[in-house]
Amino acid sequence: MAFGKRSTAKRWARLAMKFGLVLSDPKLWSALNDQLKDRADDMSDVIKDKYGVARDQYQNTTDRLSDAAAALRGDSQWIGPTLGFVGGIAVGVGLGILFAPVSGEEVRGAIRDKANDVRNKVSEMTNRYRTGADAAFTGTEGD
Repeated sequence: MAFGKRSTAKRWARLAMKFGLVLSDPKLWSALNDQLKDRADDMSDVIKDKYGVARDQYQNTTDRLSDAAAALRGDSQWIGPTLGFVGGIAVGVGLGILFAPVSGEEVRGAIRDKANDVRNKVSEMTNRYRTGADAAFTGTEGD
């Protein structure tokens, strides 16, 4: 059984690494961006030919289509890097889980202990703040 689990883990790790490489490939993103630009331009031309009836209506439609084409082309430069960043985080977390030097039970215990410590510190700070605020409000802080 241990051999099968190790083999499965290796296959998942390889898949995650390949996926991470694909997500970080600038040529892939460039090719996708070019295809989207071409399709947006083609769609824009078809819609302009079909719906551009009156001059003012044509101009309004053209403006809307230009805005839509710009959005489809990815003129907003934050989408690609954001997807790459989120994909990188996902791959990193996946690899971290796969290659963790301790068992899942130990990791969950450590996370649980850390969460309890943070909760206790927040509770302690809240109590201090309340005590200080009550004292300041009643005027008994120096007593």
